[in-house]
Order: sequence, then C-alpha cells, then structure tokens
Amino acid sequence: MKDLYIIDGYNFIFNHKKPAKLSSSRLTELRNTLIENLLQFKSYISCDIITVFDARNSENLARNSEISDGIQVIYSKKGETADSIVENIVHSNENYDRIFVVTSDNLQQKVVFRHNIYRKSIREFSLEMKESRKKISDRLKYQKAFSEKSFYSIEKRIGRDLKEGLENIRQGK
Repeated sequence: MKDLYIIDGYNFIFNHKKPAKLSSSRLTELRNTLIENLLQFKSYISCDIITVFDARNSENLARNSEISDGIQVIYSKKGETADSIVENIVHSNENYDRIFVVTSDNLQQKVVFRHNIYRKSIREFSLEMKESRKKISDRLKYQKAFSEKSFYSIEKRIGRDLKEGLENIRQGK
C-alpha cells in the first residue's frame, strides 16, 4: 500500500512563499509551481497526493476536482473551507498505510490527528521536497556522468584515414 499526502494548497503558498501582493495570474502561477514541485516529489517517493485549494470566497457553486499530471487537485465551493475537505478526505481514505496532512493551521493539525494520520508543517514538508529535488538532481548527474563514460563514440572507434575520407565525402571532395 501507499502513503497519501494531503496538502492545503493556499496554506502552503501563503506560509512558504509569503507573497506580498497577488494578482490572479500570479496566484495561478504559484499554484502551478506548487503542483509541479509536488509532481517531482510524488515521482521520487511514489505516493498519492491530493492538493486542496480553498475557494470559499469565490463564486464557485460546486466543488471542482481535476487530475493534474497524476495529482488530484480539489477547489472548494463557495462557503466551503479547505479544512473541511481535508477532514473528509482523511476520514474516508482508510486504504493507505499512512496519511500525511501538510498544513501550518494549528487547529487543522489537531483535528486530523489519529492512528496512521500524521501532521507535517509547511516548513517540514518544504525541506522534504527540497531534499527530494536534490537527490533527483544528484541521481541525474551521476547517470549522466556514468553514461558519458560508457558511451564510446564512433570518432573514437575509427582510424584517422577513415575519418579523413568521410570528411572529404561530407565536403564533396
């Protein structure tokens, strides 16, 4: 079985990035960046991720849910909080080994706590994501260095005379 990470999206954005002024397009950009970072994290540790965005002040009359590159993204409806959605998800998903709720909302951290449900602060989870990105980068660097060492190009396999002959053909001589 897998682990499930539930992220309070706007709580993460506003506590991690601490943006001063936010236009609608900037908020969309920050949401997309968060989802990209979560996707990298998901691919590294092989877990399921649900991100909840609070839209209680919007005019959305219905809850909206979509799958974005394998990450479930939920937007609450008007008057509905992300906290209430997180609580419902936590209590309706019992087929996971562990469920991690990522939020810095103190009340939310207390409400969701029970057997196999763990709380992570935004800061703690940010450090975890940063570490996973570093490990992915290190792995890619190692694989690149290894493949360059094991790759034996054709230039190294042919003699000087053949190389000159091929160059003459290429130049039309």
